[in-house]
Formats: sequence, C-alpha cells, structure tokens
Amino acid sequence: MFVGLWLLLADVAPVRRAKLMGNPWAIHVIVIGSGLLIHGGSADGAMAAIVSGVMSALYVRYQQRFYGFIGKNQWHPGVLRARDPRLGATP
Repeated sequence: MFVGLWLLLADVAPVRRAKLMGNPWAIHVIVIGSGLLIHGGSADGAMAAIVSGVMSALYVRYQQRFYGFIGKNQWHPGVLRARDPRLGATP
C-alpha cells in the first residue's frame, strides 16, 4: 500500500500534491478505507489497513516537512523545497 501511495503521488503535479499534503486526513481516510474495502473486513485485513494508515501518516509527515504543503491556501515551505510551486517552480 505504501509503494502504491508513493507511485500515485509521484505522478501528481506539484501544486496538487502540495494541496493534498495540506489535507492529510483525506489521504488517511482513502488509504485506510481502501485497505478495509480490499480485504473485506476480516481481522487480518483490518490490521493491514491500520498498518497502511500508519505508513501513510509517516509518509505524509515526511512530505510535509521536506517538500512543504499548501494549507488553507497558504504555502508552508519545506526543508528541500522553500519556493511555492504555484509560482512556477520545477518539481
């Protein structure tokens, strides 16, 4: 699930990715919900969904800290990307 999330977000434009990182609850709900849906509600599936939710939380935190995010239409810079992607910065 973590690799799938990484591959999906690697293909997203920088501005859209920054906006998604500004709303981490949406990502967590999608990851955990899809995990529960795929595994059919079994106990093993629920544990797998929770683990994937934890991994997505760590990934979102990493992305926010290192690459920044857009929250409430305001740019919050990261360590590696300080320039707002809405201004035409390259990814």
